[in-house]
Amino acid sequence: MQAACSSPESEAFWQKQSHLVPEPTCTCGMYAGINMQHLLDIGYIQRGIHGEVALWGRLYRHTLGWRAQFAYPKFFVVPANMVPLNMNEAKGRLDSLCDFGVDIYLQPDTEVTLKSEKIPLWMPDYGYTTQGLEWLVEKRKKWYEGRTLLHTLAVGDRVAVFGTTNGIGIVKDIVGNEMFYTMFNPNLIYRKPVKDVKWNDANWRWETTGVGSVRGV
Repeated sequence: MQAACSSPESEAFWQKQSHLVPEPTCTCGMYAGINMQHLLDIGYIQRGIHGEVALWGRLYRHTLGWRAQFAYPKFFVVPANMVPLNMNEAKGRLDSLCDFGVDIYLQPDTEVTLKSEKIPLWMPDYGYTTQGLEWLVEKRKKWYEGRTLLHTLAVGDRVAVFGTTNGIGIVKDIVGNEMFYTMFNPNLIYRKPVKDVKWNDANWRWETTGVGSVRGV
């Protein structure tokens, strides 16, 4: 993948001279964290699919990561609770990652650490692995069967947030009838009534509309 600048602020710059990507005075470029520990420290690794990426070409290192001219994934790690129970639906979603031709791993742990187990799911020269498929069919099926009866929102669950700001939130606390969660900034806490968070059977996930109010930093 090659980065291109689409920032409105750079249009005047383009008219005067060629615009290198990434450019020091712009925000353009392919973004990546510094390393896995960095993603853990800022809480981003809990947001969903992650992994490692190769960067090359024009590069800038910042305090919160890299901006690069070229990037391509080295491997993906998919949280197991993001994979639908229905295997046909799961394959349809995973196939979009297989198109990159890199290794794909399952992440069974809710809380990710550097020592968390990664289960091989798909390899370029092999396809879907027996180990990964067996885990999805057996262990996750039992987990989902139990969740189907309850569907109780809990700390650590992911919530798809739709509206002006779209993204995936992580539930940090539930007090009474209110949920407190983070999104892109782990230090910024949002607050919403639990009744406004609904379980979507088709997508096997919690969903809500609007980010709610800010509790504090």
